[in-house]
Amino acid sequence: MKKVVYIILACIIIIGTVITATMGLKADLIYSKNAEIDIYIGKQVNKEEINDIVKEVFSEKKVIVQQIELFEDMVSITIPEKSDEELKTQIEQLNTKINEKYGTENKAEDIKVIHNSKIKLSSIIKPYIVPIAISVLVILVYVIVRYRKLGILKTIVSYILTVGAVETVFLSIIAITRFPINRLVIPIGLLLYVTTITILGFLNENKLLKIIETEKTKNK
Repeated sequence: MKKVVYIILACIIIIGTVITATMGLKADLIYSKNAEIDIYIGKQVNKEEINDIVKEVFSEKKVIVQQIELFEDMVSITIPEKSDEELKTQIEQLNTKINEKYGTENKAEDIKVIHNSKIKLSSIIKPYIVPIAISVLVILVYVIVRYRKLGILKTIVSYILTVGAVETVFLSIIAITRFPINRLVIPIGLLLYVTTITILGFLNENKLLKIIETEKTKNK
């Protein structure tokens, strides 16, 4: 049974690695090259109604609509980046439909557009590097001190390989399923990291207790 599990995990890692190398990881809209459209409407609007209008104007499946300002009279729409000509046409259509819906006379020229470049994966994980490095160092010191009777090198290698395998499988699944890298991916990865460390600690504690009990039995 273990061999079957190992083979499946190995296949997942290999396929995920190939897809990542050839196609890269899929990024969520907020991390991709996008255009942020800020529209001041001038009166309180309903977000669902704005969503319906946005769906009519923009053909993209992934569009983010946010209501901002205290009086809910301004919306921010994030869409994938596109050509200036196409974007200009769609903004004019959007402005016309909003004016018709709410009886306003806003001009398309007053709509603010911010072009955001693609965010690199390294920039996303950068804030987590130092905390993770510190936690790894602390865990390794603890493992060396606490589980020295289990074999320091063996235990350390076990921790590194297990945690590395879990995280690699996680990333491989993301690559295979084309699940977009978003704000949830890193917290999930960290949760897997903590869970794996906890389980390994529990297993090693049991091994250590057995060794201690064996030593006590021999000394009697």
